[in-house]
Amino acid sequence: KKVLHKELRLIRKLKYAHYFLTVHDIVRYAREQKILCQGRGSAANSAVCYVLGITSVDPTKIDLLFERFISKERLEPPDIDVDFEHSRREEVMQYVYRRYGRHRAAVIATVIHYRPRSAIRDVGKALGLTEDVTAALADTVWGSWGDGLDEMQVKQAGLDPKNSMVELAVKLAAELIEFPRHLSQHVGGYVLTQDRLDTYVPIGNAAMDDRTFIEWDKDDVDALNMMKVDVLALGMLTCIRKCFDLIADHKGERYELADIKSVDDDEVYQMLQRGESLGVFQVESRAQMNMLPRLKPRKFYDLVIEVAIVRPGPIQGDMVHPYLRRRNGQEKVSYPSPSPRHGEKDELYKVLHKTLGVPLFQEQAMRIAIEAAEFSPEEANGLRRAMATFRNVGTMGKFESKLINNMIARGYDPEFAKSCFDQIKGFGSYGFPESHAASFAQLVYVSSWLKHFHPDAFCCGLLNSQPMGFYAPAQIVGDARKNGVEVREIDVSFSYAQNTLEQKSGNYHAVRLGFRQIDGFRWADPDEARLKRSLLSFRDAPEAESHLVNRKGTALPLPLAGEGWGGGVSTIRTVRVDRASPTRIASFDAMRPPPQAGEVKTDWAERIVAARKRRPFTSLEDFARDTALPKRALILLADADAFRSIGLDRRAALWAVRRLPDDVPLPLFEFAAAREQPDENAPELPLMPLPEQVVADYQTIRLSLKGHPMEFLRPMFAREGVIACASVCHERDTQYVRCAGVVLVRQRPGSAKGVVFMTLEDETGIANIVVWPKVMERFRKEVMGARLVLVEGYIQSSPEQVTHLVAQRLFDRSHDLVNLANDALSRKHAVPAGPALVEPLHDDRRQHPDNPGQKIRHPRNVRILPSSRDFH
Repeated sequence: KKVLHKELRLIRKLKYAHYFLTVHDIVRYAREQKILCQGRGSAANSAVCYVLGITSVDPTKIDLLFERFISKERLEPPDIDVDFEHSRREEVMQYVYRRYGRHRAAVIATVIHYRPRSAIRDVGKALGLTEDVTAALADTVWGSWGDGLDEMQVKQAGLDPKNSMVELAVKLAAELIEFPRHLSQHVGGYVLTQDRLDTYVPIGNAAMDDRTFIEWDKDDVDALNMMKVDVLALGMLTCIRKCFDLIADHKGERYELADIKSVDDDEVYQMLQRGESLGVFQVESRAQMNMLPRLKPRKFYDLVIEVAIVRPGPIQGDMVHPYLRRRNGQEKVSYPSPSPRHGEKDELYKVLHKTLGVPLFQEQAMRIAIEAAEFSPEEANGLRRAMATFRNVGTMGKFESKLINNMIARGYDPEFAKSCFDQIKGFGSYGFPESHAASFAQLVYVSSWLKHFHPDAFCCGLLNSQPMGFYAPAQIVGDARKNGVEVREIDVSFSYAQNTLEQKSGNYHAVRLGFRQIDGFRWADPDEARLKRSLLSFRDAPEAESHLVNRKGTALPLPLAGEGWGGGVSTIRTVRVDRASPTRIASFDAMRPPPQAGEVKTDWAERIVAARKRRPFTSLEDFARDTALPKRALILLADADAFRSIGLDRRAALWAVRRLPDDVPLPLFEFAAAREQPDENAPELPLMPLPEQVVADYQTIRLSLKGHPMEFLRPMFAREGVIACASVCHERDTQYVRCAGVVLVRQRPGSAKGVVFMTLEDETGIANIVVWPKVMERFRKEVMGARLVLVEGYIQSSPEQVTHLVAQRLFDRSHDLVNLANDALSRKHAVPAGPALVEPLHDDRRQHPDNPGQKIRHPRNVRILPSSRDFH
């Protein structure tokens, strides 16, 4: 209560009440629509935000700093970021437009700068280089950041670094990096104004329907003290909501976020301590999986630290290892202190006691600057702003000497002073405030709880929320099966558009794969359909006044730019904001081209479900007639082996589809079309070998329940002395081994100083590979391009049983995957290794649906496995 009164007094004094009410109204709308949402960032420091339901963290329980959010010294508008389900965020954005009118609300812009890939591509076009040359150069770039291309990369692209045109292109591209390229939409920032927005700035139509944006970015908006609301998207909230729905529908148990966050279950923490976090929010990366067994979280605040510790700030400040040693009792907990004549011995105890004397959070770095370096509030705010823009403009250097020299002058250890500033620089690249980490830790626990107690619903929810996270559907399904969940194949008699749960004996339901898993199959997203209905109902609804109303029905003042902000107009008046007039909205829509006739997608999945409700399918001919699906859809289903319930395997189904007419006829001509089909019995087709089945599964649904590709290559690799991925963790430290596997993930974090981390998978499990910069330079092509890689190197084990294979040599063995498909054996010499293997499957069965059995003509386009997920 005392904290609330303190915050409310400051909010009243700075005239920020309207802003809180606006954000509360947006959150209220989302909750009324059953859209999960949660505030994050510095707003989690506020008890008012917690009481209003904007955030989910009680700041009084973990001693969060309100001044990090609002301060009378800063006189800056507060900034509340709210995450919404990524599949339903657009509903919330459209609500903002409806509530305040398109003439008062718009998405702000963001400036896209040149990065190495875009720079080399645009320079190549300007200089008249061929697309092959520019693509080859661009493909040597890892990630989005860098200074340009070096000579080694040019050689890797197969080009001569001394060629005058190539040399000029590389030089100009390096000079172009970080120059502004174009304007784009901000990820979710809205500006709201009292007067018409088009009197301040031009408003444009975005590429997405029903969106408008302005040509100013967030810095412009902040400079003018205009009100900004951040409506952000988070995939994990979508996954959690879908998990809750599945649990309610199939198990009769209903949960809300608050129901789970109040529970601290030892079993959940034990699962995390083992590093079993695939699919869990924020802790599923390689680095986080390796950190979990070392940190061993036992309570909620441990998750707050876990989220924040694997970030550039603590890593660059060399704070991670000291914290772990202290946590594990290997080092005495102590607190840095000034000399006696300069201050109290424990002046940093309040700042650092929760993290055992080691600064890990952005707030701690800021408070050290104030307490230990005696920065004034204005200087500390300048440092904070420099941290926020360091990655783009690098303005932090002017604070370095003052912070370090002031701390040393007051008796602090010089190494501690330097590490503090290194940590602050790291936060400039990417670091978490404690409040932000606390908000995310809530979702870490919820997703961990779902994974442990409802792995069936968690697997299903993750699959239905793709694309998101680090791992592809094949790994999500594999992890669920390892945890005792049965996963069933796609079948026309049982599947729906979405992945679903099916009743079975045992602890968990079975997961039935849905039609959405088939590449190219048309299905309707229920969230998109809900949004379209909402937009249509809004356009058809009569005009109504739009204003905030409290529970008593009284109009409340709207928070608008120019009113209620520090230093702004002192008079607060109630303003009714009418929605934009129909003619105004029409003028925006008139600028957008009308939809083309072919833009409306047919829901093939719904046709199947509707048809089988009328009667069960008994043959492919009945299925084709009852569903009236086009031949392309039938081929995709046959390719996906989805007709087994009616007695047809993949080959038999493809043969049967070939015998059907080009299109299922209308009922009037059905009999005539049937007579034209030759009356012949299906031939005795040989069974498709299991390796071919697995390849076909990966080509159509990106995963296989029949086996792993590495199973069939194991005898060959065993003869070469190659161990399985699961065996890596059982080898002794420093042992030299050879290991091979499919590349799942590649990472090159900015804080890792050029080190690349790879995750390999085979039929036994995964192996973690470390590639040092010098090895990366030598084997860059193999690291970046291989889908199947053989690694030679040394085992590196930690006391916490975290094991890596440190690569010395890498070999691209992607060509071995081709041997799994009989129809590619005769052309295996023509199939190149590397990225070409991951291109989409384009064969005659897809391009010519009338001839499903025709051979693949272009082996470059054979996709044996989907591409890895790469992060930087």
